[in-house]
Amino acid sequence: MAKFCTKCGSELVDSKCPNCKEKKETKVVETTETEDIKTSFMSCLEVLKGIFIKPIDTIKSFVCENKFIAGIIMIVVAAITSGIYKIAILKNIYTSKSADSFTANDLTDMLSSALTSGSIKTAEPEYFKEFLTTFVTNFAEYALIVGIGYLVITSILKGKASIKEMVTAVGISLSVVLVANLLNSILVFIDGQFVANLRVYITSFAAILSTLILYGSVKQIAGIDNNKLFVSVASMSVLATVVIDIFQKIFN
Repeated sequence: MAKFCTKCGSELVDSKCPNCKEKKETKVVETTETEDIKTSFMSCLEVLKGIFIKPIDTIKSFVCENKFIAGIIMIVVAAITSGIYKIAILKNIYTSKSADSFTANDLTDMLSSALTSGSIKTAEPEYFKEFLTTFVTNFAEYALIVGIGYLVITSILKGKASIKEMVTAVGISLSVVLVANLLNSILVFIDGQFVANLRVYITSFAAILSTLILYGSVKQIAGIDNNKLFVSVASMSVLATVVIDIFQKIFN
């Protein structure tokens, strides 16, 4: 004699309701996905802490576990901090009474403004516009690094990296960049040649370390010869910068 489920009335198969079982499994999957989104922010914080203490272990746990959402967060935050740093530089140029805190880049920005307006004492910069422009430019460059890296590794070098894995690789490599941007955004308001030089050192250190992290990350996911790996990592950043420069010259 057939038996039926007391919850939905469906016929039982091997004393189990197929409909209720399917609904239960769907619910578990949805819960897991929600938890992944919530823990992505925690994963980013763990990266910021571990990348300076145990970089190799942090790269393996982040990239190999394919934390795609966390990678996107890192890319977006890195672009945001670049915009914040640009605003800090402009604000310092506009309000500072001493030129001791300027770096060569700061002076270049100031002279550029002077040439376009005819006077060094220009109106206060449009901070939101400058932030948005810097954010979009940097985000586009990071996205290009992901795309170019994926094409170079999979199409040219016949590697096996997926686009999501490339996002995580680029995302974790930008962790040191966003920390450097935030730190320099504070240091820019401190006068003194030593602090100005320190900002240059921090930027250089972040750029070098970011490249090394990107190399280590791609090495984990690409499955290609180490000799080819050097070429792929170098081409990713260089080609992305070239494309951005070309677009800027076209539209400016």
